[in-house]
Amino acid sequence: MFPYSWLSSAVSWSLIPIHLFGILYVLIAFNFRPSHNPERSYLKDWYYYNCVFQLGLGLLMIPDILISLSSGWHYSVCQSGSLYTGVLSGSVVFVWTITKVIDLFETMLLLYDARRPLTIHIIHHFLSLSYAFTFYSLNFAIHRWIVFFNLTAHVFLYAYLSGFKILNRWTPCWVAVCSSQMLQLILPFIASLSAAAKMARGTQCDANAFGILTLQIGLGVMIILFADFYWSRLQEFRRKNMKKEQREKEDESPKKKKKEESMFKKRPSDETVLFENDFPELRSVVFSP
Repeated sequence: MFPYSWLSSAVSWSLIPIHLFGILYVLIAFNFRPSHNPERSYLKDWYYYNCVFQLGLGLLMIPDILISLSSGWHYSVCQSGSLYTGVLSGSVVFVWTITKVIDLFETMLLLYDARRPLTIHIIHHFLSLSYAFTFYSLNFAIHRWIVFFNLTAHVFLYAYLSGFKILNRWTPCWVAVCSSQMLQLILPFIASLSAAAKMARGTQCDANAFGILTLQIGLGVMIILFADFYWSRLQEFRRKNMKKEQREKEDESPKKKKKEESMFKKRPSDETVLFENDFPELRSVVFSP
């Protein structure tokens, strides 16, 4: 049996310190700018080990997902069962909560690497930290889907950022990454609607109306922000490609081509592209939430 009651009390006690720490993180992330590029970047190593770790957590979460689904979809969103007290699922949920603190270190690596963290990156990290610690002790059944989908999305994202092309045989890797990032928000939002419908009919549900409403508002805001971000990035990506093709047609000078290629290969300061030499089709599209 996993010691959920004791850990839940500890997490509840840490809410104020954690949120103060999160505010400090936001201030540093928005204001700190290193003045030089380091000789060695640790980002790729960070993404590789994070991918492996999150994949392991996701696999350990599968038994609880299957067991809850065996009793029906509505059970999975309304009955926590052994989600928090089971040895495997309880460990995964607690470790996932703690990793939201560790995830903030990624931003520090970006700053150390002289990159500019995106605003949506910083906001997402802070909100994820706040959600994970606030909702851990509330015993919400829907939490199983939020944890599982978040782990799955991170596996796709970190695999790409560490140099692996997941599903590239069937679809461009940017489609898999962007889709997984959006689905990790959309699917839990749908699950929250199912839970709310059950509660409206008077069915017993491991949740409360205010918590579900807060969750829906948070997910809704993030869906809009993510969708707007990806759409604007894709539009910019297409616009730059069209301009580049037009310039190539207008001027076939080898000297100018060589200059443009050297400019194209410059290391970007924005985190949206980390490994453009490996995945040029993803220029200015993928970010690390």
